[in-house]
Amino acid sequence: MNNRTYRILGILLAAFLVGISYLAGKSGAENRLLKQQETLQMLNRSSVENMIVEEGKTIYVIGHKSPDSDTVCSAIAYARLLSMLGHEAQAVISEPVNHETEYVLKQAGAESPEVLYDASGEYIFLVDHSEYAQAVEGLVDAHIVGVIDHHGVGTLSTGNQVVYEGRPIGSTATIVWLDYLNYGLEIDQKTAFLLLGAVLSDTDNLTGSTVTEADRQAVRTLAVTAGVEDANELYARMHEQKLSYEGMSSEQILFHDYKEYEASGTTFGIGIVDAIDEEMAAELAQRMKEVLPEAFGTRNVDLMYASVGIRENGEKIDYIVPANELSETVFKNAFPDFDEYDGTSYIFRTGLGRKTKFVPGLTDYLGTHPHE
Repeated sequence: MNNRTYRILGILLAAFLVGISYLAGKSGAENRLLKQQETLQMLNRSSVENMIVEEGKTIYVIGHKSPDSDTVCSAIAYARLLSMLGHEAQAVISEPVNHETEYVLKQAGAESPEVLYDASGEYIFLVDHSEYAQAVEGLVDAHIVGVIDHHGVGTLSTGNQVVYEGRPIGSTATIVWLDYLNYGLEIDQKTAFLLLGAVLSDTDNLTGSTVTEADRQAVRTLAVTAGVEDANELYARMHEQKLSYEGMSSEQILFHDYKEYEASGTTFGIGIVDAIDEEMAAELAQRMKEVLPEAFGTRNVDLMYASVGIRENGEKIDYIVPANELSETVFKNAFPDFDEYDGTSYIFRTGLGRKTKFVPGLTDYLGTHPHE
C-alpha cells in the first residue's frame, strides 16, 4: 500500500471510531434519560401507592351528584389506575347517569357503575368536586383518601393526609390521563374511549374557556388509542344525546346537571340545561320558571337558579332563571351587566359559564354581602 492509501484508511478508521463513540454516547444518554423517566414515574406513584387504607377495605372512587360524563368516566378510569397500583378500588356513582353518559359508556363497552347511597365509614376518593353539598350522602362521616378536581377548592375538610390534585384545566379526565402518563401506566382502549368522551363533553369539544393545551393533546392521543378516527363526529353524537330530554319531566331536566355551593354562609344551587337554539332555550327557560318554585322547596338551599345555555358553532348564550324573589335580587346585584331581560330570563349573549363566571361571581358578591 502507498502512503495515500494508508491516509485514507486512517481517516476511515477515525471516522468509524468517532461514529461508534457517538452512538455509544447517544445510547448511554438515552439509557440515562429512560432511567430518569422511570425514577420520576416511581416517585410520582409513591404517594398514591402509600395511601393508608385498612386491609381488606375498598376505595370507592366517586364524582358529584347529578353525575355527568366527566365525573363518571374519570371515576372509572381512576379506579382502574388505583387497582393497577395495588389498591382494591371500585368506581361508583351517587345517582343514575344521564343520556349522554349512558351513550359514552355503551360505545366504550363499559357498564354503568353501581350506586353508592351512603358513604359513611367508607374509604372515598373524590373526582371532579370537593364540595360537601355536591357529594354523596354520608361523606362527612367517610374516610376521604384523595381528591382530583379542576374546579375551585370547595368546603371539604379532613384531618388526615390525602392525595390532592387540583389543576386549572378543561376536565378532570385530562388530569386522570396525565396521571396515567406520569405514573407510567398503560391506558387500554376502553379506558381511552371513556376519557376521550369525558374531555370532549366537559370542554364542549375543546371550545370552552378553560381549555388548555393538555386537553387538546389528550383528545389527540386518546382518540388514537380508543380507535376513534373523527373526534368531532363522536362529540356530535354525544351532544345529540345530551340535548335529548325525551321522557324527562321539567324537574328531572333541572336536576340532571345540578350542583350546590356554599359561600359566606349562603348556599345556592345551579342547574345547567342545554338548548340547540334560542327558540328551544326560551321554551326550556319557561319550563324552568314554572318548576323552580316547587323544586326549590325540595333542596336545602338559600338560592336556586336554572341556567339554560346554547353552545353551538362558537355561539355562547345563557338564559338565567331565578327560583324566587331573593334569588333574583341577589343575582341582579351580583350580575348587573346582563344584556336583556325577557320577563323570564336574564340573558347573557357572551355566556355566563357556571364554572368560570356564575359561581365565582356569586361567591365574590356573597363574600361582600353575607347572608343576603
